[in-house]
Amino acid sequence: MGQAVQEKRVIAKQLQEKLSNQYLNFSIDSVLYALPPSDLQKMMQGLPIKRDGYDYAQLTQGYHNSIKGLLKAGCRLIIDSAWIDKQEIDNLNKVLEPFSVLIVGVKCRLSVCEEREKNRGDRAIGLAKSEFPIVHQYMNYDLIVDTTENSPNRAAKEVINYLNKMAEA
Repeated sequence: MGQAVQEKRVIAKQLQEKLSNQYLNFSIDSVLYALPPSDLQKMMQGLPIKRDGYDYAQLTQGYHNSIKGLLKAGCRLIIDSAWIDKQEIDNLNKVLEPFSVLIVGVKCRLSVCEEREKNRGDRAIGLAKSEFPIVHQYMNYDLIVDTTENSPNRAAKEVINYLNKMAEA
């Protein structure tokens, strides 16, 4: 699922607690964890899912449509995911176009990312390394936080400081 995934999840939780408005943390995992347990286990191990009707692109599209629906309903979201496919990113940008958004990139050194991948326990080992050179290539960020040395709490504060500066402008 991408670089610094575990840290992003913790940053999202920190933001939920620190922001004055209520935000939902809505990750692609919210959709993927709805898969049948045996398929989810295969995905976590990096094995192919061979069930009739399984289509990762369809799940991603459904995730994007869910984002749109939640935003249209007035929910505030922290969208916690990593995108590596240009078409998926273009689709996401189209979904987000009518809304006011802040796009934050979460980065760290590869060695740190690989260690977090191992510690997390629900990702195929090696995914971080394979996605590392491409995970940020099609994204345009308003803000980038580096969690190589910074804690999730510090990264969340950076995001909030940025939001406060934008509100003042």
